[in-house]
This record gives sequence, C-alpha cells and structure tokens, in this order.
Amino acid sequence: MQVKLYASLRQAAGIKMMDVEVHDGTTIRDVLVEVTRRYPVLVKFVWKEQGELAEFVHVFVNGENIRHLASLDTPLKAEDHVDIFPPLVGG
Repeated sequence: MQVKLYASLRQAAGIKMMDVEVHDGTTIRDVLVEVTRRYPVLVKFVWKEQGELAEFVHVFVNGENIRHLASLDTPLKAEDHVDIFPPLVGG
C-alpha cells in the first residue's frame, strides 16, 4: 500500500511516499508503527504516550480521516492509500 507524507513530515523523513506491505488484519496502527520504525524522526509527530495518536496529526485512509472511521483500529487493504499530515497552522 502507498503511504504519502506531507509538509514537515516529508521534510523530516526526506521522502514523499513509501510502500508498506499489508496483510489480512493489518490496521492503520500497524502501518503507522512501521512508518515510524523506518523513520524514527517521525515518532514525535505521530505518537504520544502509550501508543496513542498525536493530537494534531491527521491520518487519512482513501481520503477519510481515521478519526471518523475506527481510528487506529481501521482495517486496511493492499489497494488502500494513506496520507499523513502534520499539525496544520493557520492564522
């Protein structure tokens, strides 16, 4: 499956996109664990204590925010795509 990073996440990791292998039962949590294992610099953007999703990171599966799905337990298929956005600042 394709995982795309945006803005400061892209800059921190030095990549725009990566492929992550997905099997039956894989969840968005599994994919985020793999992404941060490969690029530890992203841990501070993605996770807070106890394996909870950082408050202001935005993760989308096929264009839908996981907070409106099953959050970190959202199941994935190989043809899905994941987009990860850092906290957005406006003013």
